[in-house]
Amino acid sequence: MRRTHVCSTPGCPNLVPCPTHGRPANARWSRERDPHAQAWFRDQVFWRANGICERCRVAKATVAHHDRPGYDPECGRALCQSCHREIDTHAR
Repeated sequence: MRRTHVCSTPGCPNLVPCPTHGRPANARWSRERDPHAQAWFRDQVFWRANGICERCRVAKATVAHHDRPGYDPECGRALCQSCHREIDTHAR
C-alpha cells in the first residue's frame, strides 16, 4: 500500500507537496519546525496515556504518533515501538 500525505492546511485536499501551500510547516525537512511545540505535544500525549501504549495497552509507550497534523494532544496517541511500526511502515 502506498502512503500519501495530505496538505496540513485545514480544508486543503491536495497531497504533499501542495502546489498552493508547499510543504507542511513543522515537517522534518521544514526550517520552521518548532522543537518546543514538539516536546510539549510529546509530554502531553504521554501524560494522557500514563506512559502506556494506547493501542496494545501492555507495553511502555516510547513514541508520540501524530494521527492528524497539529500539536494539539488530541491529534496524536502514545505508542510502543512495535505498534508504531505496524501503523507507520516508514517509522524509524
